[in-house]
Amino acid sequence: MGSGTEGGERDGMHRLEWRSLLPHLRPSGQQAMATHVAWIARDFGRRDLSPLSDEDVEALGRVLEPMRVEAGRKVLSPGEPSDAAYIVERGEVELYLRRGRRRTLVGIQRAGGVFGDVPLLCEVPFPYSAVARTDSVLLKLPRDRLTDVLTRHPAIALRWLSSVVKRLEHANRRIVGLTVGDLRARTLALLADEIMEGVRPAGALRLTQAELAALLGASRQSVNRVLGGLAREGLIRQLYGEIEVVEGERVLELAGGQAFVRRVC
Repeated sequence: MGSGTEGGERDGMHRLEWRSLLPHLRPSGQQAMATHVAWIARDFGRRDLSPLSDEDVEALGRVLEPMRVEAGRKVLSPGEPSDAAYIVERGEVELYLRRGRRRTLVGIQRAGGVFGDVPLLCEVPFPYSAVARTDSVLLKLPRDRLTDVLTRHPAIALRWLSSVVKRLEHANRRIVGLTVGDLRARTLALLADEIMEGVRPAGALRLTQAELAALLGASRQSVNRVLGGLAREGLIRQLYGEIEVVEGERVLELAGGQAFVRRVC
């Protein structure tokens, strides 16, 4: 009973922490920026591992550059110098490669997702195209400002590290899921992975058949046959522009309940 109470108190403190930080930016007239910083304090990285101090909040307010990006706008191109990192606050950004006429979808960054930071820190050009999939709000952190804030503010650095680890864990999980079993098994693993990421409420995954095929490295016709079979089994429902997972627990069970579909970070 005591440990449960203590855990509830800690959770309550974490829930209130980001709200308590807003006043530190408002006196300077940066209400809009305060909203962006509060979002980071609440939703970016592992706040339970690294609560932000007043100084951390003020530092973030100085380095962030909010950007509103319309759907279809290119943010980065392959080969460009990595001079900034981007956090997706709202919306979706596609990362893809193009080889001739072939377009390979590498991934979709949603709220809380980050791109550009690893090439920046490794001092290599950005490897993909990054295009807004929907109208989006991005938080841009230029190279010098990002490296400075990570050096001077350990709590922010730990938050960023937890984000990198989460993306690495997600990439490893997806690689395993896409290389084990036949196309049906790989499709189930991908759907399970999306469920575990909690990308949409009520099991709705905003992915088209073409995007699923690209993520699976399979033909659209083959994926369509698999999805048709899953629909007949009552596991999913195919809608316009998205797929609704009707039996999420069953999808997770059929995906194996293995380590690669469990979130560990």
